Amino acid sequence: MSSTVDPILRLLEVTRSITGVLDLDQLLQHILNQAVEMMKAERGYLLLLDPDTSLPMDQRLQVRASYRLGAEELLEEDFSVSRTAILKVLSGGSTHHSQDALREPNPSHSVEMFGLRSILCEPLVVQDRMQGVLYLDSRIINRFSPWCREVLPSLASQAAICIENAKLLNQREMAMRAQYEDQVRALEMEAWKNAMAAFVSIASHDLKGPLTVLQNGLALLNRRPDNPPPRDLLKDMEVSLLRARRLVEDYLDAAALQQGQTLSLRWEDIDLHEMVQRELSQVEANLHIKKRDLYRFINAVPPGTLVHADDMRLRQVLGNLLENAVKYGRGTITVRLQPGQEGKAWIEVSDEGPGIPAESQDRLFDRYFRTEPNSAVRGTGLGLWIVRQIVEALGGEVAVSSQPNQGARFSFSLSLPPVRPELPATPAQLDHARPVSA
Repeated sequence: MSSTVDPILRLLEVTRSITGVLDLDQLLQHILNQAVEMMKAERGYLLLLDPDTSLPMDQRLQVRASYRLGAEELLEEDFSVSRTAILKVLSGGSTHHSQDALREPNPSHSVEMFGLRSILCEPLVVQDRMQGVLYLDSRIINRFSPWCREVLPSLASQAAICIENAKLLNQREMAMRAQYEDQVRALEMEAWKNAMAAFVSIASHDLKGPLTVLQNGLALLNRRPDNPPPRDLLKDMEVSLLRARRLVEDYLDAAALQQGQTLSLRWEDIDLHEMVQRELSQVEANLHIKKRDLYRFINAVPPGTLVHADDMRLRQVLGNLLENAVKYGRGTITVRLQPGQEGKAWIEVSDEGPGIPAESQDRLFDRYFRTEPNSAVRGTGLGLWIVRQIVEALGGEVAVSSQPNQGARFSFSLSLPPVRPELPATPAQLDHARPVSA
């Protein structure tokens, strides 16, 4: 009885062994090792194609497993004949076989240097999609017998299916891992938001009382004509106190909104030019003296411009946008009025800072979002969110426009006071308007 192993039984045995390997890298090396052993080769490669089809074919080749060969050898000039055979297999999709490469016309230095005789390349194809190639060689003439050349396509076909399944499994695991990480991040963010909301609510209520006492004490100091404190000191205290009260108002509003409450509004006609001037003066006074030369503030709102809004809420919106411009912008900070439609006007706050990345602009008004969470610029990520909540409560909209190194422009719309028709004068008014006769 012959001791020769039946090629079909050997193929079934190898096929069974590779189907049990799920890790892609381990599978590729296992396929190559089994092919080298089964075909009695001396060296080998398993190469896959990069999915980027815009690259030239030779640049898409990726050595994923090797047997007694280094990945760098494929790029060497000495390996040109074998590389040519590999590229021929990839482009034509059929087997390449050399029985005695050393005797073929113009043998390469690689063939002469290594004494290569037999070369066998088999494509790895799944459903007409070229995946890569299996390359084997030997220094023995006609090393790959006819049965090897008959069995190898079946092995390569089964290997290609296993590779495809391993890739799909790997992609599925990566997708599940990414989904799990997204879920973990979402849960962590929700827990952080809840903790922040609780802290903001408690801190704001705890601070409101002491700030009220300080404000009353400051008012009493201002009423001491006999021994008044220095005016600069009082001014600094007023500025700091006003900013602290505004922060508390922001945090209280944030806590109320997160609990589903609505903002209380007191509608009135407001002189926008005067309000902008006060807010610009407030922001400038709050700057450290060494930073005041870095900014220039311009009130471009025409005098006498009236808007219909809530005074306190509008001051919150302007204050937040101006402080944001000072934090992240630089140069000239301008507030101007832009015409709107249907009884609306747009108020724009612009700066000359580095601008805002395009990928962040859609989320700028989200709660707790910061474009640079690890930046040295301090903040909670609530300011712009509160701006949007207030503006929408006032019946307006918010928008942002920015280009790299061209600053940022934040704008919001407000209602103009309704036009009141002039009523005809009463007889008494007409009599009062007549000139008195001499």
